[in-house]
Amino acid sequence: MRTTIDQLYPDIWQQIFEYFNAIELFFSLMHITREADEVLFNINHHFCLRGLVLDVDVRTLPEALLLNQVISLELHQKNHLDNIQQCLELRALKLIGHPQWIICLLRKISQVNMKLEQLTLVVPGIGLLHNLLASIPLLLSLRRLEIYGDELEERIKNGTSFLAQTKIEQFILHSCSPVSWNDLSYMLPGLSNICSLDITLLRFSKNSLCSFNFPKLRSVSLILLEVPFDCIIQLVTTMPSLVKLKLNGLVDADGFVINNKWLHLFEFCSSLLKVTVSLSLEQDINSCYSELIQTILHEINLSLRCIDNDCEYYFDRRDQYQWWNLSGIIIKQDGHIKGKHQTPS
Repeated sequence: MRTTIDQLYPDIWQQIFEYFNAIELFFSLMHITREADEVLFNINHHFCLRGLVLDVDVRTLPEALLLNQVISLELHQKNHLDNIQQCLELRALKLIGHPQWIICLLRKISQVNMKLEQLTLVVPGIGLLHNLLASIPLLLSLRRLEIYGDELEERIKNGTSFLAQTKIEQFILHSCSPVSWNDLSYMLPGLSNICSLDITLLRFSKNSLCSFNFPKLRSVSLILLEVPFDCIIQLVTTMPSLVKLKLNGLVDADGFVINNKWLHLFEFCSSLLKVTVSLSLEQDINSCYSELIQTILHEINLSLRCIDNDCEYYFDRRDQYQWWNLSGIIIKQDGHIKGKHQTPS
């Protein structure tokens, strides 16, 4: 049994190295043993470098680090890498910067890389979302796309080019700026193959029409911003293969609590099997949901409770509100609604 470092086989070193990022490997773990160096420098081992992060603080790379071994890269806009085209084996890429820089870089990458499967974009805001999406079809191998924007923008600007079809199967869009039905409609040509959709702050637009269809979509997670329940019904009708729906966010009581329409979701989308709910409602402190409403919600495995007990600290109780939480998991099994209560955290 080999118990000392110099006796470890190359395959053991290869497993050890997978716990370290590329910079750590070449600055700290080179020349430990001959077998370890064999893994790092012998191309016959096909060792892949993960977790390479290039930001403004990284000015030089180790000479022995070969970019064509890197399969996972995080690149910041003000980096010092000018030969991204050498990253031929990239599988996962994270870009942090302004949309114009990202669009230019994606054009360069698409000319040489045919293996990129996962792309994460972190931008100040999603005002240029359409232009970002228009650059994605150049990456023919892409299957997962994540976009994050942490600044609020008034609206998403109209795109200047047509959004061609992609092979993306998972799409995540988290932003401080809400997305409307119309924005989804524009994205459709490029997202017709998605199976999983996760969107933060979905809002309702009075001029929106659900004239589009997501034929392969099976899992949807939405954070709602005062979206009427009828619009949720309208949306699920565009997803004939939907199996799981997760709803969070802020809503009004109508349709969700009062005269609830939860079972309508299963009627209009026959493939739907599971709805996970965690919604917030704001009501006047003088309003109180009746025991009958609570009972009806309980029958479909939903729980409604008041989560704001600070009202007693107000001297003037007029125009004061309190928050309610509606949560639970509705499951359809063998054509019947069954479920389990979700314990609030």
